[in-house]
Amino acid sequence: MKQVQNIINSLIEPLTKPETYQTLISNLIMIVIYIIVAWIVLFFVNKAIAQFFKIQNKGRNGNKKRSKTLVSLIQNVVSYVVWFIVLTTILSKFGISVEGIIASAGVVGLAVGFGAQTVVKDVITGFFIIFENQFDVGDYVKINSGGTTVAEGTVTSIGLRSTRIKTVTGELTTLPNGSMGEITNYSVTNGEALVEIPVSIGEDIDYVEEVLNEHFEALRSKYYLFISNPKVLGISRITRDEMIVTISAETIPGEGFAAGRILRKEILKLFKAKDVKVPQPVMLQYDSNQQP
Repeated sequence: MKQVQNIINSLIEPLTKPETYQTLISNLIMIVIYIIVAWIVLFFVNKAIAQFFKIQNKGRNGNKKRSKTLVSLIQNVVSYVVWFIVLTTILSKFGISVEGIIASAGVVGLAVGFGAQTVVKDVITGFFIIFENQFDVGDYVKINSGGTTVAEGTVTSIGLRSTRIKTVTGELTTLPNGSMGEITNYSVTNGEALVEIPVSIGEDIDYVEEVLNEHFEALRSKYYLFISNPKVLGISRITRDEMIVTISAETIPGEGFAAGRILRKEILKLFKAKDVKVPQPVMLQYDSNQQP
């Protein structure tokens, strides 16, 4: 019974001394100061990192998408380091041995590592994605896993563990980096728009091609995304009522779909102006009383 009473007294006794509260208030003030200093340091360091890559991009060979990816990654790493230093400093102010925690964390981390192999795989794959420059923020990509497309769209962020991709219809897909198999990047090399235009079977194909080629000369100067003049490849197929004319255009990286939409719009306006007919459904009225 005396042992229990001694333990209780040892716990209560420090609370009766003014020095205890003075030390506690002093430590709390120092913690607030550490946190404020950390915020200030992160603010200026992040600004410096962003400014550094902004200056780098002023050169001819600057890659803005690559720089945006690295800025986000470096800022995250710096943030982790700063807050780790703040946390260890705060713990040391309360007399907690940081070295002991780190040593224990190593043992615990080793044990957890065997049960968190997926997370480790995600992080390692994230390093390869970033440093091998497989894709950058802003690239249009298609991700396959096991032969099946799991995501297709624009990359919005790249982290060490996961990547976020925004689809054309607006959904935001978050993929663990380790789950990515085959990666197709449409924004690295020049794109190509391949458009099929139906034309009435009664039209003069030579006249249609001449009208299109004349219009394509001006189309390249009107839209920046065309690298060269679009060209008519020819007739891809013919049916009873129509012939399908295939048109190809080389574009800047990642703009093949946009160029296809532009070509369809411009060709439709051109056909209306030049009175080039497109296939129209024909309705025939059958009279049962009429003799064949």
